[in-house]
Amino acid sequence: MDSLNMTDELVAFFTRELSDMRLQTKDENVLKAPTIYDGYIPQKRNVKRGEVDSEEDDYPFVIVRFLYEKDDLKGNNVMKFRVLVGTYSKDERQGWRDNLHVMNHMKFALKEAGFVGPGELTGEIELALFEEQMKPIWRGIMEVDFATPAVQWNRSEAGDAYNY
Repeated sequence: MDSLNMTDELVAFFTRELSDMRLQTKDENVLKAPTIYDGYIPQKRNVKRGEVDSEEDDYPFVIVRFLYEKDDLKGNNVMKFRVLVGTYSKDERQGWRDNLHVMNHMKFALKEAGFVGPGELTGEIELALFEEQMKPIWRGIMEVDFATPAVQWNRSEAGDAYNY
């Protein structure tokens, strides 16, 4: 299992697990599940005016971001991922709760499953809300580790491309 495949597995897992959630958006009449992205939120442009749309239009969201991998060359492989969570609420006193609710839901789903694809949950799950919030948008962060099968490269399949 390589880090790209594991990222895709996590995106699919969180998409399934969060699909029933209904959270506030910039439009007070619209509730929706968080949109799950890999890596980064794609930049959107308002083509008619040549401007970038408001960042608030993307909320709520979850971004799965690969951080690093440790491969000890003896078959042990650990991947660390950072998951960024963004929610929207005009409630300046309680708006943070939606963000923490999403992170708790993800944490409980991970612990219950134990595995995502071939990756086994290992180490700790860390959750934190950002100290400074850009109200009405709220952000939090989660870090999680997975033990995965080590990737083995079969040079015979690579052909002459690697024969120098």
